[in-house]
Amino acid sequence: MEKSKYFEREINLIQSEDYRMFIREYLDEYVPDYFWEIGASSSGKYHPKFSQGEGGLVRHTKAVVMFAEELLRMSSYMYMSEEYKDYVIMACIVHDTCKYGWEEYNKDQYKDHAKFASMLVNNAWIDYFDNQAPVFFTNAIKTHMGQWS
Repeated sequence: MEKSKYFEREINLIQSEDYRMFIREYLDEYVPDYFWEIGASSSGKYHPKFSQGEGGLVRHTKAVVMFAEELLRMSSYMYMSEEYKDYVIMACIVHDTCKYGWEEYNKDQYKDHAKFASMLVNNAWIDYFDNQAPVFFTNAIKTHMGQWS
Protein backbone atom coordinates (compact mmCIF):
# COMPACT_ATOMS: atom_id res chain seq x y z
CA MET A 1 0.00 0.00 0.00
CA GLU A 2 1.16 3.52 -0.70
CA LYS A 3 1.76 5.19 2.63
CA SER A 4 0.32 8.47 1.35
CA LYS A 5 -3.12 6.80 1.51
CA TYR A 6 -3.05 7.45 5.28
CA PHE A 7 -3.28 11.15 4.40
CA GLU A 8 -5.76 11.01 1.54
CA ARG A 9 -8.27 13.29 3.27
CA GLU A 10 -5.58 15.83 4.13
CA ILE A 11 -4.01 15.69 0.67
CA ASN A 12 -7.40 16.36 -0.90
CA LEU A 13 -7.53 19.70 0.95
CA ILE A 14 -4.72 20.86 -1.36
CA GLN A 15 -6.21 22.67 -4.37
CA SER A 16 -3.33 22.20 -6.81
CA GLU A 17 -3.19 18.79 -8.47
CA ASP A 18 0.58 19.21 -8.96
CA TYR A 19 1.05 19.84 -5.24
CA ARG A 20 -1.18 16.87 -4.31
CA MET A 21 0.93 14.64 -6.54
CA PHE A 22 4.13 16.04 -5.04
CA ILE A 23 2.98 15.36 -1.46
CA ARG A 24 2.02 11.80 -2.37
CA GLU A 25 5.45 11.26 -3.93
CA TYR A 26 7.18 12.80 -0.91
CA LEU A 27 5.28 10.65 1.59
CA ASP A 28 5.72 7.47 -0.43
CA GLU A 29 9.35 7.87 -1.51
CA TYR A 30 11.20 10.25 0.82
CA VAL A 31 9.81 9.99 4.34
CA PRO A 32 11.81 7.74 6.68
CA ASP A 33 10.08 4.46 7.57
CA TYR A 34 10.12 5.20 11.30
CA PHE A 35 7.72 8.16 10.76
CA TRP A 36 4.85 5.72 10.18
CA GLU A 37 5.53 3.74 13.36
CA ILE A 38 6.54 6.01 16.24
CA GLY A 39 4.66 8.26 18.62
CA ALA A 40 4.75 12.04 18.33
CA SER A 41 6.73 12.42 21.56
CA SER A 42 9.33 10.12 23.03
CA SER A 43 8.69 11.47 26.53
CA GLY A 44 4.92 11.86 26.33
CA LYS A 45 5.21 15.31 27.96
CA TYR A 46 4.38 17.65 25.11
CA HIS A 47 1.80 15.81 23.03
CA PRO A 48 -1.66 14.47 23.97
CA LYS A 49 -2.26 10.79 24.66
CA PHE A 50 -3.84 10.13 21.26
CA SER A 51 -0.51 10.92 19.60
CA GLN A 52 1.52 8.55 21.75
CA GLY A 53 2.39 4.96 20.92
CA GLU A 54 2.59 3.22 17.57
CA GLY A 55 1.33 5.44 14.75
CA GLY A 56 1.09 8.43 17.08
CA LEU A 57 3.15 10.71 14.85
CA VAL A 58 0.77 10.05 11.96
CA ARG A 59 -2.24 10.82 14.22
CA HIS A 60 -0.49 13.98 15.46
CA THR A 61 0.13 15.11 11.88
CA LYS A 62 -3.49 14.51 10.90
CA ALA A 63 -4.62 16.58 13.91
CA VAL A 64 -2.28 19.44 12.96
CA VAL A 65 -3.83 19.53 9.49
CA MET A 66 -7.33 19.49 11.00
CA PHE A 67 -6.52 22.55 13.12
CA ALA A 68 -4.94 24.33 10.16
CA GLU A 69 -8.02 23.62 8.07
CA GLU A 70 -10.22 25.23 10.72
CA LEU A 71 -7.92 28.25 11.09
CA LEU A 72 -7.85 28.81 7.32
CA ARG A 73 -11.66 29.07 7.34
CA MET A 74 -11.50 32.11 9.64
CA SER A 75 -12.16 35.47 8.03
CA SER A 76 -8.70 36.75 8.98
CA TYR A 77 -7.19 34.23 6.53
CA MET A 78 -9.65 34.77 3.68
CA TYR A 79 -7.14 37.11 2.02
CA MET A 80 -4.65 34.29 1.48
CA SER A 81 -4.36 32.93 -2.02
CA GLU A 82 -5.26 29.29 -2.65
CA GLU A 83 -1.57 28.66 -3.36
CA TYR A 84 -0.51 29.94 0.07
CA LYS A 85 -3.27 27.92 1.71
CA ASP A 86 -1.88 24.89 -0.12
CA TYR A 87 1.57 25.66 1.32
CA VAL A 88 0.08 25.77 4.82
CA ILE A 89 -1.64 22.40 4.45
CA MET A 90 1.45 20.85 2.85
CA ALA A 91 3.73 22.22 5.59
CA CYS A 92 1.42 20.73 8.22
CA ILE A 93 1.54 17.34 6.52
CA VAL A 94 5.34 17.24 6.26
CA HIS A 95 6.48 19.22 9.32
CA ASP A 96 7.58 16.23 11.43
CA THR A 97 8.64 13.81 8.70
CA CYS A 98 12.27 13.96 9.88
CA LYS A 99 11.49 14.00 13.60
CA TYR A 100 14.53 11.86 14.41
CA GLY A 101 16.75 12.16 11.36
CA TRP A 102 16.80 11.84 7.58
CA GLU A 103 16.77 8.09 7.24
CA GLU A 104 17.45 6.10 10.38
CA TYR A 105 15.82 6.77 13.73
CA ASN A 106 18.27 8.83 15.80
CA LYS A 107 16.95 10.67 18.89
CA ASP A 108 20.03 12.92 18.91
CA GLN A 109 18.79 14.61 15.74
CA TYR A 110 15.48 15.77 17.24
CA LYS A 111 16.70 19.31 17.88
CA ASP A 112 17.24 19.82 14.15
CA HIS A 113 14.14 18.00 12.92
CA ALA A 114 12.43 21.08 11.51
CA LYS A 115 15.52 22.05 9.53
CA PHE A 116 15.96 18.47 8.29
CA ALA A 117 12.33 18.21 7.16
CA SER A 118 12.64 21.52 5.33
CA MET A 119 15.82 20.35 3.60
CA LEU A 120 14.37 16.96 2.64
CA VAL A 121 11.24 18.62 1.25
CA ASN A 122 13.37 21.03 -0.77
CA ASN A 123 15.44 18.13 -2.17
CA ALA A 124 12.27 16.27 -3.12
CA TRP A 125 10.80 19.45 -4.66
CA ILE A 126 13.92 19.89 -6.80
CA ASP A 127 13.67 16.26 -7.93
CA TYR A 128 9.96 16.63 -8.72
CA PHE A 129 9.69 20.18 -10.11
CA ASP A 130 13.31 20.85 -11.12
CA ASN A 131 13.53 24.06 -9.07
CA GLN A 132 13.77 25.21 -5.46
CA ALA A 133 10.74 24.84 -3.21
CA PRO A 134 8.85 28.05 -2.43
CA VAL A 135 10.45 29.88 0.51
CA PHE A 136 7.08 30.39 2.24
CA PHE A 137 6.60 26.61 2.24
CA THR A 138 10.09 25.65 3.46
CA ASN A 139 10.13 28.43 6.08
CA ALA A 140 6.79 27.25 7.46
CA ILE A 141 8.35 23.81 7.97
CA LYS A 142 11.64 25.14 9.30
CA THR A 143 9.98 27.41 11.90
CA HIS A 144 7.11 25.18 13.02
CA MET A 145 8.57 24.90 16.53
CA GLY A 146 8.10 28.64 17.05
CA GLN A 147 10.22 29.97 19.89
CA TRP A 148 11.89 26.57 20.30
CA SER A 149 13.30 26.60 16.75
